[in-house]
Amino acid sequence: MMARLNFLLLLVLIACALSVVTSQHQARKLFSELETLQEGSRKLDQEWRELQIESQTLATQKRIEQKATQLLGMRVADAAKTITVIIDDTPATQKVSAEESTKTPTKTPTKAPAK
Repeated sequence: MMARLNFLLLLVLIACALSVVTSQHQARKLFSELETLQEGSRKLDQEWRELQIESQTLATQKRIEQKATQLLGMRVADAAKTITVIIDDTPATQKVSAEESTKTPTKTPTKAPAK
């Protein structure tokens, strides 16, 4: 009877030891994968910062004017030939009600009764 109990405890001990080894291996494997992914994330962050700087450099007004002049043969329009259009974004219904509210009421002249 005692031998069976010892054998059973030995089997449980071996099973526990194997599960500890397996879980340690899994933890190390996951940690290694985590470090790899974090390194990839750092590289992507660096690339993003570089692209932001490049985008800001390429979008400067001076560079755009230079490219338009050199590649497309464009030039700045003469001030005498420039027309400025101002668009009022207020809807027409609001304009009317705003105009009506600012008007002062006027009385219509009536004819005086004839004497």
